[in-house]
Amino acid sequence: MKKLALFTFLSLTSLGAFSQCSDLFFSEYIEGSSSNKALEIYNPSNASADLSNYVVYRYNNGSLTATDSLFPLGVLMPGEVFVIGNASANASILAESDTTHTLTFYNGDDALCIINLISGDTLDIIGENGIDPGTSWAVGTGATSNFTLIRQITIQEGITDWAIGSTQWDVFPIDMIDSLGGHNMIACCQNTSSSLTE
Repeated sequence: MKKLALFTFLSLTSLGAFSQCSDLFFSEYIEGSSSNKALEIYNPSNASADLSNYVVYRYNNGSLTATDSLFPLGVLMPGEVFVIGNASANASILAESDTTHTLTFYNGDDALCIINLISGDTLDIIGENGIDPGTSWAVGTGATSNFTLIRQITIQEGITDWAIGSTQWDVFPIDMIDSLGGHNMIACCQNTSSSLTE
């Protein structure tokens, strides 16, 4: 009976792991001084992602309709990031950017989301479209304006509930860009094995 219970637990744990790490999410958000702005998207899965299957939208000032969109191109390998920089950002941001785009013309009160075009699912959000928070949304000890936000290493998938999503970021001072271009995440358990003894 102990063997069965342990096997069941390990199986459920393994299934839970497979349900996460399955699709792209935002891993870094920089809303810095002047045009120093960038978004980082992370592939947590063990499969490459065809970026042409995705779109990133920006919703300005509480709009219910997308104000701007980016249809990225290329292949994002497992554990890699795709960085969208502002074309007028500083040289350090531009050096890490895979593309530059007007999508980064956001202020702290603009919402962002990633959508999988194949499934139609919204994968992740920053802020809430249709709501104007004023200056910004609160995020931990910071906000979506004048801070750098990095997804916590325990987060393995995106979320569409901003009340929860706003608690999933580590907050750093304005213009902190040291980690742009790479993301650390606690790896999902893709294979669970154990030796059971009586």
